[in-house]
Amino acid sequence: MSTKTSATGTLRIGDQWNAITIIAHSQTHPLKAICELVENAIDAGAAAIRIVRRRSQGRLVLEIEDDGRGVAPGADGAPDFGRIATHLCDSMKRHLGAAQRRGVHGEFGIGLLSFWSLGDELRMTSGGGTAAPRELVLVRGRREYTIRPLRGRLAARGTRVVVGPLLEATKNLVTGEKIARYLSAELRDRIRTTGVAIDVVDTVARRETRVVPREFDGERLEIPRRYATPHGDVAVELYLRADDTSAPGGIAVCKDGTRVLAAITELLPFQHAPWTDARLEGLVDFEALALAPGTRSGIVPDGALEALVAVAPAIEADIAAAVAEREQAEAERASRQLLKQVHKAFASALAELPEEDYLFFDIPKTEPALQDRPGAAPADSGPALPAAPSAAAAPSLFPVEPGPLAAVRITPRHPRRPPGGVCQCTATALDAAGVEITGVAITWERVGGQGDLAGDGPVCRVTAALEGIVTVEATARQGDAEARDRIGVKFIVDADPEAAGGRGLPGYRLEPGHGQPWRSRYDSRANEIVINSAHRDFLASRSSSAKHRRYVGKLYAKEVVLTNFPHEPPAAALERLIEITLRTEDAL
Repeated sequence: MSTKTSATGTLRIGDQWNAITIIAHSQTHPLKAICELVENAIDAGAAAIRIVRRRSQGRLVLEIEDDGRGVAPGADGAPDFGRIATHLCDSMKRHLGAAQRRGVHGEFGIGLLSFWSLGDELRMTSGGGTAAPRELVLVRGRREYTIRPLRGRLAARGTRVVVGPLLEATKNLVTGEKIARYLSAELRDRIRTTGVAIDVVDTVARRETRVVPREFDGERLEIPRRYATPHGDVAVELYLRADDTSAPGGIAVCKDGTRVLAAITELLPFQHAPWTDARLEGLVDFEALALAPGTRSGIVPDGALEALVAVAPAIEADIAAAVAEREQAEAERASRQLLKQVHKAFASALAELPEEDYLFFDIPKTEPALQDRPGAAPADSGPALPAAPSAAAAPSLFPVEPGPLAAVRITPRHPRRPPGGVCQCTATALDAAGVEITGVAITWERVGGQGDLAGDGPVCRVTAALEGIVTVEATARQGDAEARDRIGVKFIVDADPEAAGGRGLPGYRLEPGHGQPWRSRYDSRANEIVINSAHRDFLASRSSSAKHRRYVGKLYAKEVVLTNFPHEPPAAALERLIEITLRTEDAL
């Protein structure tokens, strides 16, 4: 032939048996081979499938039996095994109509050849038909097939496939437990969609298992369940697992309910976040994907795959937003728990220290001497009284007459003023129902601290020239009844009566100060410790919850000391810091 002349022709198989051998060896996963046989049964409309691992003549065999439609009969009324054996790569399912194809996965006509990865021989029988029952026999490594009269009993309908003896290399890989676990993941949504019951009976291990669709760990992400493409919708089901989950996760790729890839990151366009996030697991299901015929675990790079890649950025954005929302919620829960632990540690520590030294934060304390006195109430909360009647309640037809004196309450409960300032306190006499009583004699007395007070009936004015606590007590008398209450008025330099600092120990909030050296600071208006969440020490502390808790506790101790002793020299402030941390380290 002249080199200047173009030539055309048609591709063809040079050696058919060699091609069949290559196809048969392309499926190397024995569990996937079992899955192929099970899917054939589901495609045939089976409602129940039974997989049995047993011994026959001392050797292991695997039997798969279903109640589906069986093999389509030929002209003689018997199952057309001859067509199956002579039409490899030309499945009868390819010739079904669109309605008949719905829910059917087989398309290549090579599924039976996967038995080469399982055992030495395959025997297939099928019920139904009008002719005498027969079976198809295929032998691993041989090109001949046999159709022979059936030996044994045949069910009224359905198909039975027996593979055995199992290969030495695979017999320990196809135990009943492993088969059930594999099918629960591989056929998760096909089982759910069809409702097929798959039972695995391992007579060797004496165990029977119903295949249950796999349940994912973690909490489902609130993202759209379907994303539209020109080739149909992509179904997405993703879950966010805990950081400390040790079990492998991964986002699987499925085709109409059957898993194709265990991890989407096997595809080059998906080898980046969020697909690589070990906390994510779930699946992406796209019916339009074309599968590699041999292994059925690869994806053909065509328009459908391009459509999946094109819609990925929209899915990624939704994943990122949902994960960020979950992380924020989790961080808030963790912060609340951490703050509760820190508050408990510091309340215990400050309760052991002199109250007149740590003036700034109000730590509830009981007053034993006062509690023993008649009519007295705890210093932190005042008298225990019933709730006042609701303003929205229906008005009474008759005015309420107050009962006898039961308690007296001073307000405000935690006042603070700068030295030289004046604090006005009011005492209210109450009966046992919490109703205010008028005309009760009230006297005032300073029972602690250095300061002056001027009492005039229910009102008292307290002042002090120096920092400290002035404790005042109000006594109410009605006949022989007497009640007392007391509070501590704190006089602090730079005290702001409107600030939130008098409400107890501060909370904390995170604020990223990128590139800033500060670790924390106190916001007196909000009564919060602001923590620099971008500081390298904060980031390093997140390696464990205990380390993070201790780090926040140290920042808390620093702010408590700086707030209570703003004018102390460095040496004295450090002494106070040791005093605080010594009393909190065990609790943190």
